[in-house]
Amino acid sequence: MMIVVFDDDREWYIQGSAFEYIVESVPAGMLQDEDLVMHLRPARAMGLLNLQGMEPDRADRIVAALSEGVVGRMGRIDQSNKELVEFYRGLLKIAARRGGND
Repeated sequence: MMIVVFDDDREWYIQGSAFEYIVESVPAGMLQDEDLVMHLRPARAMGLLNLQGMEPDRADRIVAALSEGVVGRMGRIDQSNKELVEFYRGLLKIAARRGGND
């Protein structure tokens, strides 16, 4: 299980493999090497990525990258699998919300 905490009102609870697929789908150049080495890879190992404790610029960059990773992953999945499509749409909606507002 992987938990990504965006803020007090927004979290992802996903399988670690789903998180890996999303990170692998992030377009080149959106993340810095330090983002991967210092934050995303250790978060995967621990099962927790808490964006609240990061510098705002880094957290915003990672949120944008994860959102683009979700979009990229959605382009690779079987669109006839409605449950999987809705799962990724839900992740994108959660990442896009700010402060608990839809």
